[in-house]
Amino acid sequence: MKLNKGEKNISTQTNNTMKKKKRREEEEVNPPAAAEHQEEKKRREEEEVNPPAAAQHQEKKKKKRTKDVLGVKEKKKQKKSSTAAEGEHTMQTNHTKTKTKKKKKKKRREEEEVSALAAAYRQEEEEKRRKKDVLVEKEEEKKKKQMKKTSSTATAAQKEHSVVRVDFELVEELQEFVPDIKNKCDDEIRRLLRYDLHRFKAFKQQGVCLRSGRYSHQENQRIRENMADFLSLTSVSSANLLLFPRRYKEQEVEIRKLRARHHFLERIAEGIPRPSHQVYIRARKMFDDRNYNGRFSGEEMRSLMKLQTLHGNDWSKIAEKMDRSAYSLQKRFAHIAAGRGAWSVEEEFRLKRALKTHLEALAGGAAGSEDSAASEGPSLTRDQLCNNLPWKETSQQVETRSWTQCRIKWFSLLKGKLASGGSTFNRGPEGLEAKIVLINTLYNMHVEDMCDVDWDEVAHAVGKVTPMCVQKSFHRLKVSRVPHWSSLFYGEIIDFLHLRVTPLLQEQLSKSKRRQDAQQEAKQESCYLLSDIFSSQDDFLELDNSQRTTDQSQL
Repeated sequence: MKLNKGEKNISTQTNNTMKKKKRREEEEVNPPAAAEHQEEKKRREEEEVNPPAAAQHQEKKKKKRTKDVLGVKEKKKQKKSSTAAEGEHTMQTNHTKTKTKKKKKKKRREEEEVSALAAAYRQEEEEKRRKKDVLVEKEEEKKKKQMKKTSSTATAAQKEHSVVRVDFELVEELQEFVPDIKNKCDDEIRRLLRYDLHRFKAFKQQGVCLRSGRYSHQENQRIRENMADFLSLTSVSSANLLLFPRRYKEQEVEIRKLRARHHFLERIAEGIPRPSHQVYIRARKMFDDRNYNGRFSGEEMRSLMKLQTLHGNDWSKIAEKMDRSAYSLQKRFAHIAAGRGAWSVEEEFRLKRALKTHLEALAGGAAGSEDSAASEGPSLTRDQLCNNLPWKETSQQVETRSWTQCRIKWFSLLKGKLASGGSTFNRGPEGLEAKIVLINTLYNMHVEDMCDVDWDEVAHAVGKVTPMCVQKSFHRLKVSRVPHWSSLFYGEIIDFLHLRVTPLLQEQLSKSKRRQDAQQEAKQESCYLLSDIFSSQDDFLELDNSQRTTDQSQL
């Protein structure tokens, strides 16, 4: 489409107006740019009017530009030089700063070390002062106590004299029943005076003697009856609640009050001629379910050793963690802690040395001195050799064995010394005679319970044996000869041995004696004296007379 002249003029006018508007807007936004634009306009107009002036003006512009370029370069050089100088200065300043920091650190360390030494020295001095102050305070307290004691000696002596007089009278009464009462601790004496003195007097009026040692079947049965009566009286569910209140922490306080209210110790020991506390310990062993849990496993043995190292001999705490009785744990640990296996020569030597010193002091002379070679030396009875020996002290001197092991080893050594010709209870006629004597002595004692047997008397009747050896031989006879012995009473066992076993032993004895006599006769028949076989006449040699006569005839 071709535009007319009129349309072209209109379009140019509109373009000019648009440009003018844009310039105005730019001038309003950036006024310096608008000023420069106006100056350029003026310059162009002047150049059009006067061209030489315009050339001069351009040369001036060139000169200015060259000056500006040179100035910019100089400024850049100055900046580079200034930055290099500043870098060197910063390096120097940083180096000096690091040196100063190191010096400060050294000073701080030295100051800290000095302060630490000073603090330690101050602490030592303070501790010394405190110790001195404590010693001074203790000395002052001692002086005050001594002053108080000296000031109140008269009144305190009178009061103590009255109390001791009353206690001494009661202790003298109690000594009739417990001869070694003065060797016991104060708590045990108070316990015996509180719970047992009136009981012992009542038993004396009834003509009942106090018992010690192993509990009889009747005593065990009486403990069970007393416990059943107390449970029915107090309506308590089980005996473990009464005997082990610590296991039931929620009911512990109520159980202890109930026991004190109904005199538990006296009721459980009723009709038993023993101290009430000993009866209480026996009841704890009888009714404790944890006391009969069978053999100890390997894990239990290891845990027992670990807990004993942690808690020491606090067996009640160990029993709570292992679910076994304190008595069984204590007894088992006594065997574990000591050595096991065969005794060495050094152990036997230490055992003999420990017991020798005790027996020498008991005999009142040196049994192993040099004079004993010339004279026989002091003598000891079987009772002194076997009973009331200090086994705990002996085990401490042996160092590697428990007191039970020391006791068993001593009796085994003593057995060989007493029976110098060999074992008394052997398989020969001597052993059969000893077994017959053992059964007859036990039968003639007329004892209904094994705990009432005086084993020293039995050992004396058998001869050249220890009480422990006699007990072992009786146990072997009981186990090997009596059927169902575990369900029988002691009296029934002795009757069976006397009526059934003794005749068999006598028959065996007669057979063995006949055999011995026959062997002796055979030995006598088969044995001949050399004097009977080789007489003195065999030494005489008879000469050959025939040769002698021929020689003489030739002569």
